[in-house]
Amino acid sequence: MHRVQKLSILALTAMCALDGLDLFAITFAAPVIGREMAIGKAAIGLVLAAALAGMALGSLFLSPLADIYGRRRPLLFSLLMMIGGTLWTALAGNLFDLIGSRLITGLGVGTMAAVINPLAAEYANAKRRDISVAIVNLGLPAGAIVSGILAAWMIPLLGWRALFLVASGLGMVMLAIVLLWLPESIVGILSRGGPATQTRLNHLLNRCGQPASVAPDAIRPRARRRSIRLLLTPAELPATVAAAAIFFLFTLSLYYIQSWVPSLITGAGHTVSQAALAATAMSVSGVLGGSAFAFLVPRLGLKRVVIAAVTLTGLAIALFGVVPMDLPVLVAMSVLVGASTIGGMVNLYAILSRNFPPSARASGIGFVIGVGRFGSALGPALGGLLFSLGHERTMVSLVMAMPALLAAVLLLRIRQRDYA
Repeated sequence: MHRVQKLSILALTAMCALDGLDLFAITFAAPVIGREMAIGKAAIGLVLAAALAGMALGSLFLSPLADIYGRRRPLLFSLLMMIGGTLWTALAGNLFDLIGSRLITGLGVGTMAAVINPLAAEYANAKRRDISVAIVNLGLPAGAIVSGILAAWMIPLLGWRALFLVASGLGMVMLAIVLLWLPESIVGILSRGGPATQTRLNHLLNRCGQPASVAPDAIRPRARRRSIRLLLTPAELPATVAAAAIFFLFTLSLYYIQSWVPSLITGAGHTVSQAALAATAMSVSGVLGGSAFAFLVPRLGLKRVVIAAVTLTGLAIALFGVVPMDLPVLVAMSVLVGASTIGGMVNLYAILSRNFPPSARASGIGFVIGVGRFGSALGPALGGLLFSLGHERTMVSLVMAMPALLAAVLLLRIRQRDYA
């Protein structure tokens, strides 16, 4: 790939890391915020849920803008929402401010997630497309790790508000990069249409070291309001529903285990610090394991790698419920869970990028991610309900492993699509 393409992928990875930093900062700051503002756990739960709700709404309802107005404009809009929401969080004085600011931040993150993945697929050449999408999405767990490091240093020294000021400052840097340098993709240029389409295409091709010539039939009118209708056609609806079901089932299992690992470890008599060690091991192994799975794709094929990672996720969650609760064993299991869950997730995004036609790619990915957000909210809640009904770790983990295994079965049965 040309240098411009590689740098564009790097910029998208940095934006995904910013998402991770932004999302996880509130989880680290929540205990301090609760004490400072004298709000209870139920209210903090509303603050955390507001971001998830915003992400779902952004993915479902704002992502189609990228199929109408090109990729860069919605990307800029999502960055502005994230910056504004994060600044509002830093200045929050009450519960209303916190809920409103996290909702706005979530809208930005949800929209960005649906735009970044099509852009990654469209910047890369056919040979590097899958690994490019996977690498971009590895930014999220990397950002979570950075968020934890910054929180451990900044919150005791400068207070929790400083963490969000830093996040908003980094967002402004990314906004400048997108505004001044990041190119539109070819699909984005075509979706915008207009008399300057040929000129914009030639300029992009020149930047990427390609011949500045495009066939006249490649320049088509703007796809305004057509992307959603395209997803509902008989040719596209089955693939859209199947992708949404797989994503929902996988995120249900994934967020159960990611949310409950610290509580399960402390519930077994280990300290909070030891639980944090296991959670950190899970995050680091997620980045490393996700990278390993991504680099296996050219050798084994995307679908095989995703099925292996999703199946391993289900098995790892089930094993977490039956292994002895000794700390070394739990840390080892956390490493396995982190590698398999992130390995599955980042490569599922690569499948999504192949699954939808270019003119409806952002809408399709946004819809699937939006449905997946409901799984991310339901997973921890369903686990909590099962524990509250008196079920033990073994039974709950076996039950919560089933959605991931069912997702693997669905992946086996569907035909892999490969839109350019």
